[in-house]
Amino acid sequence: MPEVSSATILRNLQRVQAEMKKARQALTQVRKGSLRPEPVLQAGWESLLATHRALGAIPLVSASEDVMTRQIAVSRYATALLVRLRRLSRNGPGGLDESDSDDFDGEEA
Repeated sequence: MPEVSSATILRNLQRVQAEMKKARQALTQVRKGSLRPEPVLQAGWESLLATHRALGAIPLVSASEDVMTRQIAVSRYATALLVRLRRLSRNGPGGLDESDSDDFDGEEA
């Protein structure tokens, strides 16, 4: 496998996190009643799949300190999104309440 630069990995991680952020914003719209939950749940799930593929594809030779730190942040963000998707799946839009903003965002990197 050819070596992938740390900068490329960081851009990929930034891209998948941006997609997850769009899914989180869509969840806010579901909570407000302006979007239906089913397509948002599907889109959120797809963004999680893409994120985990990107995280799993990082070769060890490219895992610099910056990359590993960003991986942690993206993983935390993915976990927070998964928690919200689970709430939506179990409880419908009523499961997404205002207290979600207290969860970690994983944007410290």
